[in-house]
Amino acid sequence: MSEQQLQRIQFVTTYYDWLQGLRFVPFGVVQLLFAAWLAVPRPEGADAKGYLAVALLTNLGGMLVATGLYGLLGRYYRQRFGEVRRSATTNQRMQRAIGLSAALGLFAGLLTAMLRASTSASGLPLTEFLFLSAASIVGYWYWSGRVASHYLGVAGLFALLAGLHAVDASPVYALLRTLPFTTDSHGAAVTLAGAWGLAVILMGVMDHRLLARTLGHEPEAETAEVPE
Repeated sequence: MSEQQLQRIQFVTTYYDWLQGLRFVPFGVVQLLFAAWLAVPRPEGADAKGYLAVALLTNLGGMLVATGLYGLLGRYYRQRFGEVRRSATTNQRMQRAIGLSAALGLFAGLLTAMLRASTSASGLPLTEFLFLSAASIVGYWYWSGRVASHYLGVAGLFALLAGLHAVDASPVYALLRTLPFTTDSHGAAVTLAGAWGLAVILMGVMDHRLLARTLGHEPEAETAEVPE
C-alpha cells in the first residue's frame, strides 16, 4: 500500500462524518432554490416585509426537510460503510468547525435575504466575497490534510467566477438578463447563493465518491483450489 493510499485512508476515517457527501446534497439543493427565488422579481404590490417573511419560512422549511434527509441518508452510510470512532480531540475539533460553519451559513442566509428585500444589491462586494469563499475552501483543504484535491477545483471555480465578475463578464448576470422570468437587480445575491449551493452539491458528490473508493472496495475473490 502506497503512502498516498495510507494518507487517504487516514483522511477518510478522521473526517468520516463530513465525507458522507450525499447527506449534504439536499442542503445545496435548498440553497439553489433560494438563489432561484432571489432571481425572480417581487410581484408588484406585494408587501416587502410579508414577502420576505414567507420566503424565510419557506427556506426554513426546506432546511428542515434537508435535515430529515440528512438523518435518513446517515442510515444508508452506516449500513454500507459502518461506523468510525473518533478520538475526543478530533470530536472537539470537528464540533468547533461545525459551529463556525453553521454561524457563517446563518449569516450568509440572512445577508442574502435582506439584500433581496432591499431595492438594490449593487452595494454587495461580490468579487471580494467570491474570492473569500475560494480562500476559505482552500483553507479547509489545507486544514484537513491536503488530501481531497476536488476542494481545490471548487475553489478555482469560485476564483474564476470572481475574476469574470470583476471584468463585468459574469455568466450569472448574462443568464439573468437572457431569461424572460428573471431579473439581474439582485444578481450579486443570486450569484453568491447559487455558487454556494452548487459548491455544496459538487463537494458532496465528490466526497461521497472519495469515501466509496476508499472504504467501498469489494472483497477480492478467493483463488479456487485445484484438486490434486
